[in-house]
Amino acid sequence: MPSDNDPNLVIETSGFTAAVATDSVIFSGTTAHFQLIKLAYGVTGSATVVSSSNPLPVSVAAGMTATISGFTGTLAVEGVIGGEPLPVTGTVIATGVTASPLYVSHVSGSPVEVTGGRQLSKTTDAISVFGPAGNTWIYTNLVNSSGTQLGNTANPLIVQLSGATISATLSSTVGVTNDSATSGLRVQGLSGGTSLAVTVGNTVGINDTAILSSLSGISAQLNTLNTNLSTLGISVPSTFKTGRVSVTSSAVIQMDSVGFTCENGVTVKSINANTNLVYMGNTSGLVGSSFGYSLYEGDEIFLKLNNTNKVYLISSSGTQIVTYAAS
Repeated sequence: MPSDNDPNLVIETSGFTAAVATDSVIFSGTTAHFQLIKLAYGVTGSATVVSSSNPLPVSVAAGMTATISGFTGTLAVEGVIGGEPLPVTGTVIATGVTASPLYVSHVSGSPVEVTGGRQLSKTTDAISVFGPAGNTWIYTNLVNSSGTQLGNTANPLIVQLSGATISATLSSTVGVTNDSATSGLRVQGLSGGTSLAVTVGNTVGINDTAILSSLSGISAQLNTLNTNLSTLGISVPSTFKTGRVSVTSSAVIQMDSVGFTCENGVTVKSINANTNLVYMGNTSGLVGSSFGYSLYEGDEIFLKLNNTNKVYLISSSGTQIVTYAAS
């Protein structure tokens, strides 16, 4: 009897026919029809036809070996309920979408662990971490044990360096200022305000308008005070003058014709080696003992005068020597 190779079988019941989809294949040496079945799933009394929007759910109760190829879309791989890990053996290559990173995430409370087939050692192994779009740097937000961000103005990042060489480029002019208008510039040592010895070399210039103005005011007051003291005769002179003159009895001489402006006055002395009196007066018309102030040998007198040219001298006899000191 010849075989029916039509891919569909016709079922006839009570005068009606129906076609059943089959696939005609050679099986055990003869042509056989394998029925083509459209899958559906669901509990008793309901059926959901399998489609791209309603995929067939698969539950694996024991180990399974499977090869997935030509697959597009999202593939979810997860372990059994309870968060147990799903072992994957062989070579696993995870590649992200072009120009986008591949994100590996985990269910809350279930960490993702990646190893190189053995436990990694910090002394022999290394892991490279790349940032967005394959950049060799990553964004990092440093926080302390309390979760407070580090490295900002209020909470600066404290770093200890050991054996490091630091090169710094400074401007030709470097300024140092205090932290506020009412707080002075302070140099201190270790924490706690320990005093720090500071040595300043070379030339240090101070250009402060307020200081210079104050010094000018003080200088002006000192000058005024010195003038007032000079008027009272108690100022301190800045210089003085001394002299030695020979006095004879033949004519009256002016003790210092050049003159010297005195702030205190002048001391006039007849030296110890003189042999007679010396008369002193305030006029060139001095007439010996009749009008002069007599100085014996060794005598001296202080005169409150403003100039040395106001003193005139004449001796009683012979040549006598007079010295003076003015300030």
